[in-house]
Order: sequence, then C-alpha cells, then structure tokens
Amino acid sequence: MTQNTLLNGKLSRRTLAKGVAAAPIALGAARGYSSVAAQDPVKLTVLTHWGQAAQKEPLEAIFQTYMDENPGVEIELQTVEFAELLKRITTGALGGDATDIFHIYNLWLPELSGSDLLSTPPESVSTDVSSAYPAGTVAGASYADTIWGFPTEVNVYQMVYNKAMLETAGVAVPTQLSELRDAAAACTIRDGDTLTQAGFLFQATWDSGVVHPFTSLLWSNNGEYVNEDNTEVLFNQQPGVDVLQIECDIFADGSALTGIPDDGDFEAGRAAMTIMANWWGAQLKASDIGMENVGVAPIPVGEGGTSTALQYEWLWSVSNTSANAEAAWNFLTWLNTPAAEGSSSQMGDFLTTALNAIPGRTGDQEAHADVLGDDFVAPFVAALATARTEPIIPGAQEIKTGLQTQIESAWFGETDPQTALNTAADQANGILAENAG
Repeated sequence: MTQNTLLNGKLSRRTLAKGVAAAPIALGAARGYSSVAAQDPVKLTVLTHWGQAAQKEPLEAIFQTYMDENPGVEIELQTVEFAELLKRITTGALGGDATDIFHIYNLWLPELSGSDLLSTPPESVSTDVSSAYPAGTVAGASYADTIWGFPTEVNVYQMVYNKAMLETAGVAVPTQLSELRDAAAACTIRDGDTLTQAGFLFQATWDSGVVHPFTSLLWSNNGEYVNEDNTEVLFNQQPGVDVLQIECDIFADGSALTGIPDDGDFEAGRAAMTIMANWWGAQLKASDIGMENVGVAPIPVGEGGTSTALQYEWLWSVSNTSANAEAAWNFLTWLNTPAAEGSSSQMGDFLTTALNAIPGRTGDQEAHADVLGDDFVAPFVAALATARTEPIIPGAQEIKTGLQTQIESAWFGETDPQTALNTAADQANGILAENAG
C-alpha cells in the first residue's frame, strides 16, 4: 500500500468505511467455505501496518460483522509500522508466535514463500483471484507459479503536476522523455541563489520514491529491469542510462528539489511536477493545494515507447504455521467476496472509503466507479491497462535498495549515470546468482 513517512508505512487516511452487509458469507460458502460452528471456537490474529485510527476502526468494524455472523470465531487485529512489518512476520514465525493472517507487500513474496512462511491458498481462492482480478494484479500476487493470497489495494505511478505552474511557464505537460528536462527548467524560479520553485520533485531517501519512477520511465523508454528468466538485470543498458542522464541533467540545471511527499513541498507550491502513486491523493485532498489545480498525466515515453507505469500491490496471505489455516481462508474469502452481483466486497468498501485507494478486484473497481472516477484517481485507474507489476524477483528488496543508492549518487554528482547503474547491476546480479544457487 502506500508506504509512510515513506519509509515507515502509509500516510494517514481520513474517512470511515461504509457499512457492510451480511450477505457475503453465503457467497463464501458457495466457494467451498462455510461459517465456523459455534461449538468449534477459533481465534484468528491478523497483522497489518494499518495502524492509524482512521484505518483500524473501520477494519475492526468489518471484523466484528464477521464475528457476529460466526460466533465461534474471534478475530484480533495487530498492527505495526510498515518498517517493522516484515521483521515482525519473520521473527514471529521463527519464535513460534506467528499471526494467522498477514497483510504483505508483494515484493516480499520470494523470501516469504521461499522460507515456507506462507500457506498455499486453496484452489477455490486461486481460481477466484485468477478470474476476478486484472492480469497485472494477478501477476503481482504470484510467485513461482503460485497465487499467494487475495490482492487488496493496487498502486500505480503517473506524472502529477501543478496546472497553474505549467500554464504560467507556458509549457505543456511533457509527454516525451526528451521534453522533461526543458519543462522542468521552464517551471523553475529562483530568487538570487535561492530556489523558490523547482521544476521537478525527486523523492530522495525513499527506496520506492527513487526506484519506482525510474523504472516507470525505463519501461516507457523501451528498457527492461531484468531479463525473462530473472538471471540478469538490464536496467544498466542504454534505455536506463538515458533515463538517469535526464534526471541528472535536471539536477545539474538547478531545477530539482529533493524530498518525500510527507514534506509537503508539492502542496506548498515549491515544485511543479513529480512522479508519484495514486495513494498520495489522500494527502493532497487534505491539504490546501486545491485539487482543481492538480493534474495527472501518463509517464513520459522515449521514442517509439508506450507509457508503462510501475504497479505494486498488497495482499492478504495466511501463515504456513497457522493452526487455523482453513478458518483463516474462510474469513479472507468472505472479506474479499462481493455480497451480490454488481456490489463491492467488504475489502473494496474499506479500501475506497477508509484509504482512498484503488481496490484490486475488478468488481470492486466497478462498484466504486463514482469514487474511482474523480479527476485525480481516474487517470491512475486507466493506467492499470498498460501498467506492469514491480519485478518480483529473488532478493528484490536488496536489489532495489542498492539501485536507489546508486541513482542518488548520480543525482548528486558523485558518479556518472553509466557507472552508477553498472555498480548497481553488478551488485544485483551477484544477489540473483546467490539466490539461484
């Protein structure tokens, strides 16, 4: 989901979830699950990083609905900060204190599944996910030919810009990668040596904020992150070098501002453009920027390229050490199953109303078309048609962090783009080789 402070999980979400209906339990039963009998008490623990009151309260209300309908089931919600979530999952399993259900970032699938920490979903779950979610979202919930759970929110990157700043500068939103540097320069304003308005906001110090926009531009410039069999990264080839060179040129021109969305630079009018994910809309809408002044446009493309945004997602999975795996999958099926044809699942209600997020399930997207069709969110939803899932490869997080470090070294003039990407590629290929062995 969104990643907060950006290193520490999601940003605050500000509205309460809609009321939820009791009917989904019937559809869950139709998929091969039945409610748990009152004489067979079960306690399920659920771990997530949705720790803010605006997130926990509606989620706990949904859990209570299930408990009311299934008197034999008790559900306990546990939360930790995003930065602690993976550690809590792994240490809990090793210490014999694993929760039954995890909400996980899909980049962790190789490590979690490879360490036998995840329960393989029943066939009914895999069939439902493969048929009821878009292909890109299914791919993002899969690793080693296995779907590992129910996708929840999906996030995709697009160009976000200040309409007034571009209009004042007399420039159009860049659609070509080659236009990005000039557009950033045109929107940059200085008062002597003081930068008062930057053309482009780069999200330094945050791995996703650095690597996700770079990868979106790489793909849109006809490049690849990794080869088809995941044995060698390719981001250091010419398309990647060209992307990083343009980013470095923006820094060299003095048109760049560095920060993370939590800093509020874009909302405060200190930057004209950035590349960011849809979940940021919740923060923007709560600020004073005025959403009528915020535009969203596709990722700029290289010559002959197609705008291709990076997509990442979260999913509900069950611990392989859970003594209540069947009950856990029963509950998750109910949680993610629409009450009736054309309606939303409980999860879809929560994601759109409490999180202002895009739900992964196609039916949930259709049921919440009014929310997902506003001027800010709609372009992100449309981008899912050509988006690609973040590469789910062994050692993905370590590779991503290494690439972030090298991109930043090039941004700040410590090395050149080709050398930076070669260094990151050497490190990444070593990680891939080690995991292959």
